[in-house]
This record gives sequence, structure tokens and C-alpha cells, in this order.
Amino acid sequence: MASAYERVRPGYPESVVDEVLAYAGRPVRTALEIGAGTGKATRVFAARGIAVTATDPDPAMLAELRRRVPGKVVTVPAAFEELPLDSAYDLVFAAASLHWTRPEGRWSRVAALLDDHGVFASFGGAVQL
Repeated sequence: MASAYERVRPGYPESVVDEVLAYAGRPVRTALEIGAGTGKATRVFAARGIAVTATDPDPAMLAELRRRVPGKVVTVPAAFEELPLDSAYDLVFAAASLHWTRPEGRWSRVAALLDDHGVFASFGGAVQL
């Protein structure tokens, strides 16, 4: 399934990184991606030198991601709700994956994963409040 997902799912243009970085209004060195799948968005952020931690509950998806961006990305096999809150990031983002997270506690969890001046970005799908 992960290889089929990789084959048919479209990627993200580099311009999405430009927009997110402009929105952040500050340097972004670290990022946490929620529901990274096979890493379509991960790749364009990592290509800019951002240290991305990619999360996904499906180990097969993360294995495919590691094949596509070997050694450049930390992967965590966990759902967003299971992530430990012991790290903070300049950016937390969801690329067409926010709808997979539970609404209860979503925003307090995002806030806990951001550093003091960090930002959240969601693109490629509807933002659910």
C-alpha cells in the first residue's frame, strides 16, 4: 500500500515552503510533520536544510519515506496524539493530514510542541477547528 500511495499521491511544490517560511517570519531550523505518510511534503522542507521529524502511525509509510530521504529525516512511528511532548519545534505542520487527528486537545498539543515563537501551518487540505 505504501508504494502505491507513493506512486499516485502528488508531491508539493517548493513554493509551499516559501509560503510557510514567509508566514513564519523568522528562521525555521526544526520542524515536526504530522502524518507524514511517504514524505511528499517532508522532502521539500528537508531540501531547504530544515531538520524535519516526520511522524506517522503506519511503519510502512515511514519506511517508504526513509527510502526517499535516507538519513535526512528523523522518523517517529506514532499518531499525533501519541507523540511525547518532550521536544519543541520552530514549525509544526500538517500536509493534508490534519483531518486524521482527533479534535479534542489538538490545539493545546500543537502549542506544546512549538517553541516560544514557533508557528503551525496546515496546507493541502482543509483546516479543521
